[in-house]
Amino acid sequence: MRTTIYYCDWDKKKKSCELLQLAISRYLDREIESITVCRTEEQGKPYVRELPEIHFSISHSGGIWVCAVSSAEVGLDLQVRYAGDGEKLARRFFHPSEICWLEIHGFDQFSRLWTYKESYVKYTGVGLKDGLDYFSVVDELPVAQREIPFREDFWMVLTGSKDMSHEIPLCYLE
Repeated sequence: MRTTIYYCDWDKKKKSCELLQLAISRYLDREIESITVCRTEEQGKPYVRELPEIHFSISHSGGIWVCAVSSAEVGLDLQVRYAGDGEKLARRFFHPSEICWLEIHGFDQFSRLWTYKESYVKYTGVGLKDGLDYFSVVDELPVAQREIPFREDFWMVLTGSKDMSHEIPLCYLE
């Protein structure tokens, strides 16, 4: 399994699809002339029609665009570290195990758990349609999740298969 995370400052002038095409070109080390992003019917997970062997996950937050490109299924989420108390939101949307974890570690960790949860639903392709309380990221999941060191004011989490012990480079898209 090989995964690379690409990122750039994003003012939304450049389309996400164009940035994805650039990221995939860099990942494959060759020019990709065009891509067509489609969604699977059963999960709604996006894929590139011309390159079904390439998997990706896109996120953006706080003026940053990120994309994990991989040879295996991945889910990536980026969130600005929310400084406030997310207790109300956690109690409304999170699994009971996660609420207990936040009671011990502090509700200021809300955005951190949110990033883990978003990464997981992107990996599965389910999205938010089933809510966020049917699974817990503080209990064992059938996947691996890694916090990716980025900037101190962001959380970044990558979800993938259990075998995700390899190095995951971060590359700036110019």
